[in-house]
Amino acid sequence: MLFNSYEFMLLFLPIFLAAYLLIRTKIKDYKKKESLLNILMILGSLIFYSLFEIKNTVILCMSIFLNINVINCIRLKKNTKIWMIAGVAVNIAILFFFKYSVVYAGMFFPVAISFYTFNQISYIVDLYRGEIKEYDLMDYLIYILFFPKILQGPLMGFAAFNDGLKKAYKDDMDWEKLMRGLLLLSMGLFKKVILADTFAKAVEYGFSAIPNLGRMEAILTAVFYSFQLYFDFSGYCDIAASVCMMMGFELSLNFNSPYKAVDIGDFWDRWHITLTKFFTKYVYIPLGGSRKGQLRTYLNIFFIFLLSGIWHGNGSTFVVWGIMHGVLSIITRMLKRAKKSEENQIVAEGKKICGTFFTFVYVTAAWVFFRASSISDALLLFKRMFVGGIRPFYSTFADGFNLDEIWYVIKMTPLMKFSFAWDFCLWLFLIAGGVIIFLGKNAVMYSKECKINLGTTVLTAVLLVWSIISFSGVSTFLYMNF
Repeated sequence: MLFNSYEFMLLFLPIFLAAYLLIRTKIKDYKKKESLLNILMILGSLIFYSLFEIKNTVILCMSIFLNINVINCIRLKKNTKIWMIAGVAVNIAILFFFKYSVVYAGMFFPVAISFYTFNQISYIVDLYRGEIKEYDLMDYLIYILFFPKILQGPLMGFAAFNDGLKKAYKDDMDWEKLMRGLLLLSMGLFKKVILADTFAKAVEYGFSAIPNLGRMEAILTAVFYSFQLYFDFSGYCDIAASVCMMMGFELSLNFNSPYKAVDIGDFWDRWHITLTKFFTKYVYIPLGGSRKGQLRTYLNIFFIFLLSGIWHGNGSTFVVWGIMHGVLSIITRMLKRAKKSEENQIVAEGKKICGTFFTFVYVTAAWVFFRASSISDALLLFKRMFVGGIRPFYSTFADGFNLDEIWYVIKMTPLMKFSFAWDFCLWLFLIAGGVIIFLGKNAVMYSKECKINLGTTVLTAVLLVWSIISFSGVSTFLYMNF
C-alpha cells in the first residue's frame, strides 16, 4: 500500500490512528497499553505491507525468521563473531540475489527489501557489539515491520527507535503534535503528488525522446529530474514523519534541504542522511575510516560511494554516478585540508552562493546518469544541452504541467492572449520548485516551529484536499524498488 493512495489516506490511516489514540488515551495500565499497542503496530504493519502482493510478504517473513535464528545464536554467547559475520553475509547475499536476478533471470524484486535488510544487518551488528542490551521479540518485529518507515526509511538504529516509541507510549497525548503532524502530512503529500509527479511527466518524456530535445528542454529535463527525485523521496519521508508525529513519536530526519549544500560533503550530510550514517557506521569505520592515513581515507571514501552506486542499481550508469560523487568528495576533502586564508563576509557569502550553485549543477549532472537507461543516453542528453538549438517546447514536454485546476484559471485571464501562455505552468512549477528548494524551510522543521492558527489550518486543508483529489494521476514511489 502506497502512502499516496486512497486506501491509505481514507481507510488505513484513519482506522489505525483511531485505534492507536483510543488505546493510548483510554487504557491506564501501562503494561496492558504497551501490549495492545505493540500488537496494533505489528498487525497494522503486516496489513500495510501485505497489500503489495503476498509473495513480498513471504520473502519478508522468511528474512525475519532467518534473522531471528541468527539473533538467538548470538545471544547464546558462543562463536558470536562467526554468527554475526554469517548473518550479515547471508543478508547481503539475499539482497544481491534479488537485485541481480531481476536483470538476469527476470525475477520479481521484493518491495523495500533493501531497507528492511539494512535494518536486519544493523540489529545483528548492534546486538553483537552490545549496543542492544535486551532482546524482545515484539520490539524486534516492530522495528523491522514498522509501516511508516519500511518502504523508504529512515534507517534508524534499534535503540533510538525503540526508546522513542516507548516514550511515546508513556507520554500524555499531545493534541498540538497531532495538528502539526497533519500539517506535515499535507506538505509531504503536496511535494509527492503535486510537485514530484508533475515534474515526472516532463522527465519521462525528456528521457524517452533525447535525440529530439532542444537545448532548453534538455537542460530542464535534467533539472526537473533533480526536483522530481527530491520532492518524491523527501515528500514520502515527510509523510512517514507526519504519521509518527501524530502518534507522538519522532523519526530521524532524512532530508535537510540538500540542494542548499555548499559542497558535496555538505550535500551528503543533508541527503538521505540515515543512509550516509548507515554506511559510515557499518562500512566506512570498519574499513578504517580516516584513522589509517590520507590515502586509505580517500580509498575508503571512494569505495563507499562506489558501493552506494552498486546498491542503487545494476547498470553501469549507477557505477558512474557513484564514481562522480566519490571523486568530488575526495577532491573536496583535499581542498578543505589546505590552509584557509581570512575572508571578509562578502567574499565568504559569495563563495557560499557559488558553492551551492556548483554543487547543485554537479549533483544534477550525476542524477542524469542515475536516471538514464545507458551511459550513451546520458552523454547524448548533455550533448543536446549544447547543440539542441533554441526553439519552442514540444507540447508533450510542457502540457504535463497544465493541471486542470491551474489551467482553467489561466484561461480566464489575459495571459491567454500571449504566445507563452501554453508554457506558463511549466515556468510556474519551475519557479515554485526552486523557491521551495533553495529558499524555503525544511518541511519537518517548519511543521515543528510554525504557529498553529487559522492560516496553517487552511493551508493544511487546501494541500490535503488538492493532493488527495489528484491521486488518480500519480506515479509510484521512486525509491520503493531500491
